[in-house]
Amino acid sequence: MNSNELIVFVAHMDDLEFSCLGYLLRNQKKYNTIKLVTATTWLEKEEVHAKNHHIIKHELLENFKQVQIINLDYPQRTLQTNFDLVKDSFYKCIDFDSDFDILTHDKNDAHSDHIAVNNVAYGLYKYAKQFITFYSPSSVNFIPNYYIELAENENELKRKLLTNYDFSKEQSYSKRGTYFRRDYTDIASVYSMENFVGNEMKYCEIYKIHKWVEQIDDK
Repeated sequence: MNSNELIVFVAHMDDLEFSCLGYLLRNQKKYNTIKLVTATTWLEKEEVHAKNHHIIKHELLENFKQVQIINLDYPQRTLQTNFDLVKDSFYKCIDFDSDFDILTHDKNDAHSDHIAVNNVAYGLYKYAKQFITFYSPSSVNFIPNYYIELAENENELKRKLLTNYDFSKEQSYSKRGTYFRRDYTDIASVYSMENFVGNEMKYCEIYKIHKWVEQIDDK
C-alpha cells in the first residue's frame, strides 16, 4: 500500500472554501496526495474558483505539487438525476491500490446536490481509512465531534475567498445569497460554545468523524 491520500469531494465550487479549508491546513502533512474533487460547474463561478484554488494550492499548502484539482463538470442541481454517472466519474478518481481518506458533505443536509455527493462517497465507506463529513450552510441537525480552531487571519482569508464570488449571480431559487454573511460563516463557533467550557473558539470549523483508523508506521 502507498501512503495515504486525501480525497475532498464537494458538490459546488464554493463548498471547499466555506466548509473545510481548516482541515487542509491542519492535516496536509499526513498525505502524499490531496485530490480536490468538485462535482459541478457553474459558469459564473469558474474564474473565481480557479483563482481561489490557486491561492489555496500555492499559498496555503506547503507542498502544492501534492494537490490535484479535479472537476467532474456536471451542471448544478443535476447530481440526483445523474447519480450513476456522477458515481462512475468519481470512482474513476480513486486509486484503490492506495490507502485513502474521504472528506465530504454530511447526510443531514437540505441541498439535493450535497446529499447526492454524500451518497456517492458513502459507497466507499468500507474502503476508506477515514470518513469525515463537514458542516455546510445547508446542514440540518449537524452533530459535530471534531473541531478545528482557526486563527483570525485564517478566518479572514476564508471570508475573503468566499466573498470573491458574486452571489448576485448565484444559481438560487431565493436569489438571496444569505449563506455567506459573516454571521453565517461564524455559525460553527456557536456549536463550539455549546460543547466547551473555558475553551471558546471564536473562529472554527466543525466536522463529524464517521470512521477513523490510525495506522502504525512500520518503518
